[in-house]
Amino acid sequence: MRSRDWSLVFFTTLAQWSVGIIVCLTGLILFSDDPAVIVETGLSARNPVLLALLLIAVATTSSFLHLGKPSNAPGALNNLAGSWLSREILAIGLFSVSLLLTLFSGWKSGGMEYPGYLLLVCSITGLFLLWAMARVYLIPTIPAWNNWYTPLSFALTTLCLGLATFLLLDTVVEDGSGKPLAWFYVGFLIAVLLLELLSGFLHQQQLNKMPTGMDGPVFNRGTLHRLFLARMALLSIACLAMIASLLQANLAPGSGALTWVYPVLALVFIQEIVGRFLFYLSYFRIGV
Repeated sequence: MRSRDWSLVFFTTLAQWSVGIIVCLTGLILFSDDPAVIVETGLSARNPVLLALLLIAVATTSSFLHLGKPSNAPGALNNLAGSWLSREILAIGLFSVSLLLTLFSGWKSGGMEYPGYLLLVCSITGLFLLWAMARVYLIPTIPAWNNWYTPLSFALTTLCLGLATFLLLDTVVEDGSGKPLAWFYVGFLIAVLLLELLSGFLHQQQLNKMPTGMDGPVFNRGTLHRLFLARMALLSIACLAMIASLLQANLAPGSGALTWVYPVLALVFIQEIVGRFLFYLSYFRIGV
């Protein structure tokens, strides 16, 4: 892995984190049963749209470190018909602009929620970005990337980071029965963490069977294998912590039960960085 590929590790992870926050917020507002929602819309660290915008801004900035000549970046849009990289760049622009419009709308109105239609646009452009990002790496000559795990792992990163962050925003939401929807988000996060564990092990088994040649990476021993085991350990601890949180009697905002999520978010973020580092280290080509 080249040193400048570290910028891609942070670009992909932070961009997916941003999309995850918006998808969670959109789902909460559009698909909850008669919700009473209070969302911060001002200049606050608890404003989910502002947080998502900051994350995509940092992600985009870090991506420029990967380019030999950053000034040539706009030229990548010249091949939208045939290049997923061009579509990824377009998606970043659309997602960022939609976030700006949504943030301005919420701030201008002075209300405590965002318009659902604007959030839906943000989610659609964000999911387009997520899909374009995955398609960039589905390259037939790179077997470690060109498989089911790449789009699935990107989606799971989006959900893990988005759900954990959204739980920490302390948003006041109740469903029709008056039960805090934090129960649903905690349960959903546990399911996603378990799926990430299962898919990680299955993908590792697939990598172990790949013929990588004399100079290719070694997956079943050495540094790559130890990093994989460390990542699985972090995921397991995060999952157990969320199960302990779910067993708390009260998950309402302000109850203190969701303080579990702070270390969980740190664990999830670290293991996602390790996982993305392993993703780029798994690079090897076959054929021409």
